[in-house]
Parts: sequence; structure tokens; C-alpha cells
Amino acid sequence: MALDQSPASEAMVKCLPDLKEFGTQSVTLFTAAAVAHQNHPTDEEKRKWQGRLDEYAARIGESGTFEVTAQVDYDSKTPVPLRILKGAREAGAGYIIIANRGHSTFREMLLGSTVTALLQQSDLPVFLIKLRQDDTGNSDRPVLRCITPCRDAFKHILYPTDFSDTAQFAFEILQRLASGPAERITLFHVQARGKVDLTNAAQLEEFNRIDMERLMVLSQELQKKASVDVDIALSQGPAARMIVDKARSVRATMLVMGSQGRGYISDIFLGGVTYQVLRHTPVPVLVIPARRG
Repeated sequence: MALDQSPASEAMVKCLPDLKEFGTQSVTLFTAAAVAHQNHPTDEEKRKWQGRLDEYAARIGESGTFEVTAQVDYDSKTPVPLRILKGAREAGAGYIIIANRGHSTFREMLLGSTVTALLQQSDLPVFLIKLRQDDTGNSDRPVLRCITPCRDAFKHILYPTDFSDTAQFAFEILQRLASGPAERITLFHVQARGKVDLTNAAQLEEFNRIDMERLMVLSQELQKKASVDVDIALSQGPAARMIVDKARSVRATMLVMGSQGRGYISDIFLGGVTYQVLRHTPVPVLVIPARRG
């Protein structure tokens, strides 16, 4: 879990116990610290960064939910996303948790440079928590909360697929969730612009038949794994907008999707559709990276 020790970190730490549903056994709390002199933090800076992280770790450890460790990286010469990835690899992490609000190097607008670069470069799944400011309190310090509580994330998972290799990889992760905490899953395919001639009834019917059969096969595979409710849906139009609208209409509590679809470019791992969905959906998203190699 990447924390910048802002109010966003408080919100993330509070929701962390809910993520035990992922099957998580241990957690590394990680901060890429900003220090005055590169790689040479003062004792005061160490107390500031490590002390706060240790406080978070102690709080989580008291619940007995996870084995918790705290790690601060002071290599300020290296970009933050690379420091997060390095920390994840050193910890043997199975996935990375990050939020879209914070301060300092995380102060960018929604999906700013840190989050975008992390999603582009990560070879691990990234669970993106969506936060917003809670204006109901009287505190001068901003309070952030999850837009969709993490404890509700597994109630209804929307899985958008374009049947690409990366989408199939995401489906393998979805199968694990289906046999665990997921209660309901909607499989959703948006037919690409230009693929279907909407004025050609015969062609439209044939494409619909093929794509519905593909979705049905996925549904059957899920239901072999677990007794989870599965819906299938098909649409035409701008993919990102259709996915965001679908998530809203079915009241999805989480999305599971690949980082890149059929338009894969070898050195860019965050596709345009995924990026737009991440920007506009209020629910948490588990982004599954493209396989590299």
C-alpha cells in the first residue's frame, strides 16, 4: 500500500482491513519520502516519515487482520512510481494499493503523473481506491473518505472485456474473486466503433450472436468455480463511456479490467479506454497489467 502520509493515507489505512477479502495475508505500508538531501535523510526526517508509518502499522496490527511491515524509501533521485514498484518487488507483493488523492508528489489532478506512471509501468495488479473530501465535519484538516467503501467492493463486480489477451488475464483474476468474496458479477462487452454497421441488421445480428456466445462461455466458466450470480450484457458505442454508464446503471461496487486492450503498444501499458474509465468511475478499480515478454 503506497501512502504519502496525507489525509488520503488515513482513509486508505481505515479501509485496509476490508481488503482481507482479497485473500491478503500480509501488508507492507510504503512511503516514498521527500527529503532535503537526496538519499541522506536527517534524523528528524526519519522520525517524521518512519514514525507516522509505524503508527499506521501498529494500528492495523492491533486488529490482528494482517501481518504488517512499514518501509520508507529515501531515494529521492528516483521517480516515485519506480520507487513504489521497487518496494513492491522487494516485499514480494502480489498487488499494489494506491489512491487518487493526496499531496506533494501525489497532488496531481485525478490520475496525475504518479498514478498514471505507476499503472503504465506496473507488472503487478493495481487496486485504485477512489477518494473524495468529506465536507460534513468541522475540522480544518481535510478529511477524505472512500467514495465506495472497500467493505462493499465485492458485492457487484463489473468486468468489461474486449476479449483481448490482457482481458483474458484479468478474467483469470476475476475467477479467483468469484470463488471467494464476490456476490454478483456482470460481464460486459462494448462492440468497437466501426466494427458493426448498425444499419446492417444481418451483420449486427451476427456480431451480437458471436459476442453473446463469448460472454456466455465466460459466464459458464465462472459458475463452474462458484455459486456466484452472473449477468451478461452487450452494447455499442464509445467504450469508456459505455463502461462508466454500465457501472452506474447496475450499481457496480468494483471494476476488474485489463490495463490495455487490443490496441496494445509495446511500451505503453495503460490503454485509452482504461484511462478514461479510471478517470470517470467513482468505484474502485482493480487494474490487471498486460503480460510482458
